[in-house]
Amino acid sequence: MRLLVTGESGSGKTSWCREYVHRHRKSGSAVGGILSPAIEKQGQRVGSNALDLLTGQEVPFARLSQHASFKEGEQVGDYTISRDGILFACVAIKRAIKSRCDLVVIDEVGPLELQGKGLISAVESALASAITVLIIVRSSLRGALQKRFSDYEFTVIADLTEPSFNTSRHLH
Repeated sequence: MRLLVTGESGSGKTSWCREYVHRHRKSGSAVGGILSPAIEKQGQRVGSNALDLLTGQEVPFARLSQHASFKEGEQVGDYTISRDGILFACVAIKRAIKSRCDLVVIDEVGPLELQGKGLISAVESALASAITVLIIVRSSLRGALQKRFSDYEFTVIADLTEPSFNTSRHLH
């Protein structure tokens, strides 16, 4: 299965997925891949880290360009994405596939991946596998994701852009 969680920036996609992962683990499922929790300074989002769901290791992933201290990175809007963070995330996703986890989480597929960069090799490996994959994508990029990966059918399990969305009712 290929599952999607959609919503705009700041809508709670990663928090929703963290709870989804927790519930799956409580029921005995092996969960791997990455979450990208936000990093805030003085109440303002300045970036995100990449959290390996199998090992618990967390590394810097993206920072507002004025806060970025990466030696090498990809510019995406106001953010710089760390090359080391991309490599770390790709390894984490591929490790989860190789470990045959019940669920592989990819937080998130964004403009970089839709241009064939960033985590694209890991995303392609996950989608081609027989493992259930949960992809987080901004609502505004959902159509582009479905067009790029038109060979696959996606099921939206949470659309956090819906004003009446009730998280507890939609967690499986």
